[in-house]
Parts: sequence; structure tokens; C-alpha cells
Amino acid sequence: MKRKVLTALLTLTIAGASLTGCSGGKTGETTTAAQTQAETKAETKAEAAESAKETAKESIAEVKENGDKEHYKFGFAATTMNNPFFHAIQEAIEEVVNENGDELIVIDAQNDAQKQISMVEDLLTQGIDLLFLCPIDSASIKSSLEQCSKAGVPVVNFDTDVYDVDLVNTIIVSDNYYAGELVAEDMMKKLPEGSKVCILTSPSAEACIKRQNGFKDKADGYFKIVSEIDGKGDTATSLGIAEDVLQGNPDLGAFYAINDPSAIGCVQALESQKKTDVLVYGVDGQPMGKQAISEGTMEATAAQSPINIGKESVAAAYKILNGESVEKNILVPTFLIDKNNVAEYGLDGWQ
Repeated sequence: MKRKVLTALLTLTIAGASLTGCSGGKTGETTTAAQTQAETKAETKAEAAESAKETAKESIAEVKENGDKEHYKFGFAATTMNNPFFHAIQEAIEEVVNENGDELIVIDAQNDAQKQISMVEDLLTQGIDLLFLCPIDSASIKSSLEQCSKAGVPVVNFDTDVYDVDLVNTIIVSDNYYAGELVAEDMMKKLPEGSKVCILTSPSAEACIKRQNGFKDKADGYFKIVSEIDGKGDTATSLGIAEDVLQGNPDLGAFYAINDPSAIGCVQALESQKKTDVLVYGVDGQPMGKQAISEGTMEATAAQSPINIGKESVAAAYKILNGESVEKNILVPTFLIDKNNVAEYGLDGWQ
């Protein structure tokens, strides 16, 4: 019963958060009927939330009385905690977990697929009740998924799809294919047909493959793709690759990197060679990427919302543990951030 109430409370919290920042209007105007109605609705929601909190307290007492499990232990396994994107997801999940008096154990496999498999096994020995998982290798993680299934531990797969989808309870990812389409669409407006493009990808991650395919399908032969290279989503790795590509293709039109850290590597390569006529696109909407867009060194990024991915993931987790059904596939929208709208999203945080 406790978890049903918490799920309801989560729904209210997320719904309320989605309304923040949407209001406009001028100060000093007379209160309209619409404003009054909105205030009444806000008061009603606040009362409902407070009522839900009180009911949750009663439910917790009932759980204790019945001797059922009072707290849950979650595992969080991302590809690397060296990426601010995953910190944003973790924080969104951890906020709710902590409010409920539960525990989140975070591991860092540092982009090592075998290390991630080993660390997930360790999480299972620690008695986790549910695993939040972003696989480093979408295929080889199958062994970990089978261990979770055998142990009766549900899996919320976030950000990057696993290949063996039947072994996870739900998949919560950005619309990665559309992110690639957004980049191609914008790039085609700014470069002539036949322009040379280099794609820095990460072929072991399903999300990155979708971003790559979305771009290529949308461009449909419009560009001459001179290379598709594994930049590993890493700034330092992508820097070296981009420098080599520029030397071999001095007339390159654009870099398309599958995440912002990789795109920043391309920006740094261009700066080192004092080139200003090559466009750079990324995917993420990270603060570093938005800063580069603001400074004019990066053209655009197909933005994700790790905060919303985290909120969707934790809401699904509590529903699963509560015995409720969840959608198998949940897509979180992506959108383009460029110089025209970057200020709307802020430069020092995630959207």
C-alpha cells in the first residue's frame, strides 16, 4: 500500500514540475477569471499533495505493523559517472529515493563493459530490489540481465536501449533517432549538397546508433560522409580524431558528434588549427555544449532532458515495485538548441 501512495505522490510532483516556468504576463494587471481559476487549481493540487503525504505516513505505519518491507534498495549503473549527463539523471532519481527513505547505490564502470557486468553482479549480492541500467555495451550486458531475472530483480533500462528488451521491464530513452533527424535537417539548411561531413559515433551503444541512423536517413545522400569514426563519446579521443580528419579533408563542411563531449573535442581541434568555417553539431544539450553554442564555436545540439529521464525512470521503478503495469517503451522528446534559443535554456544547467 505504501508504494501505491508514493507513486501517486510522484505523479503529482512531476506534473507540478512540468508547469514551472510556463507563466507569462505583465505585472500590475488586474486578476482575470483565468488567473483566479489557475490559483484555485493550484490550491487544490497543493491540498491533494498534502493529503497524499498524510496518507503515505499512515501507509508507512501500516507497513510496519504488517511486517512488510519498509524500504527499498536501488542500484544505479550508468556507462560512466565522468559524464555530467548521468549525474543529472542520478540526482533526479536520488531526490525521490531519498524523500521516500530508500537507498540508491551508484556504481561507476568508467566505460568498461566487463567492469559494468562485474559491478552489477556485486549490486545483486548487496540485495538490491531494482536496477536502473544504462548499458555500456547493449549486447554483452545480456549476462547481467539474465542474472537480474534469475534473482527476481526488475530492470529499468534508461538512455541506451539494451538489445535483449524482453529482459527489462521498461525502456526510458530520449528520442534518439529524431535527434539525428533534427541535426540533419538543420545542417542541410546551412550547407550545400555534396558537402563533406564526418560523423563521430559510438557503435557499441544503441542510442548512438539511432542518432547516427536518424541523421543518415534524413540526409538521404545529401552529404558526402567522409568518415564514421568511434569517438567513444569522449572529448580527448574525439579531439585527436577530428585533428586527423581535418588534415585529410581541409574542405570539410561539418562534424556531427553523437554527444556534446565528443563535439567539444571537434571544437578544440578546429581552434587548434584556427579554422572557423566548419560547423559542429552534437547531441545532449549539456552546459558545455550550450556554452559553446553561445560563444559561436558550436552550431547546435539536439538536446535531451536527463532530468525528465530521471523522473520518468524513478516513477516507473516505484510502479513496478508496487505491482503496477508500466509502458514498455517511453520516449522522452528531443529538440534542437542553437544560437537563436540557447539563452532560453540557460548555460549552467540541464533542461
